[in-house]
Amino acid sequence: MRGFLRSTAFAFVAPIIAGYMALGLYVVGCAKTPPALTPDAQIAFQATRVVKALDVVRDAAIAANDMAPPKLTTNDTREVVQWHKTVVQVIQVTPNGWKPVVKMSLYVATCDPRLAPKPESCVPQLPKAALAQLQPYMGLVVLVLLEVM
Repeated sequence: MRGFLRSTAFAFVAPIIAGYMALGLYVVGCAKTPPALTPDAQIAFQATRVVKALDVVRDAAIAANDMAPPKLTTNDTREVVQWHKTVVQVIQVTPNGWKPVVKMSLYVATCDPRLAPKPESCVPQLPKAALAQLQPYMGLVVLVLLEVM
């Protein structure tokens, strides 16, 4: 009975915590680039905002896999984490040219119509279960990315 209460309480509290995390990231993500920054610092500021949003997606996938019962399989979580790692590496390696590459990577991973001028028939590369579970977080990444572009 005690385990049931704990799992029920967690099932009730987990969406509330996730909502507050998303709201916090949204508020931080809406911060405009300070005007006094040099051009290189502005690029770094924007990249950091996108990386933080991507980190939330990765952390949400890991948390969904750690739940009992897991909301995401280990393989789905591994794919999300690997995609996150690749995108962050692209941002780090190409500080001045990462935006179009990350935008295309996000489109290929999610098939979000906001990322393509003419959305074609697209099959998301990330697992559908992961996209369904992580939809609010992916949407936040899309919004932050479109804002910095």
